[in-house]
Amino acid sequence: MIRNTVQQWEPGQTVRVGFLTLTVRAAVATPGDGRPDAYLLSNAAGTQLYRFVPHHGVEKIALEGARAMLDAAKAAAARQAAVALVKAQAEARAAAAINALMAA
Repeated sequence: MIRNTVQQWEPGQTVRVGFLTLTVRAAVATPGDGRPDAYLLSNAAGTQLYRFVPHHGVEKIALEGARAMLDAAKAAAARQAAVALVKAQAEARAAAAINALMAA
């Protein structure tokens, strides 16, 4: 999420990117690729979609590209949640083993 700016980069807010005035439709986390989060933007009329990555620029995308971007973000979030769940379960088992050892 962009934090060091006067503009509000949250869904529904209007932002300026270069000479374009666009509306933020979605903020898409991009973990693991080493790049900043991506933003799905649209023009005021809602007829054109754009993908914006800070320091990498803005590009026009088709509806299919936007769907793919959002689907990839959802899949990455699901993978992260699964990894976090496995880690939490392992830590819970370790804590239970320590508690059993201390009670004995």
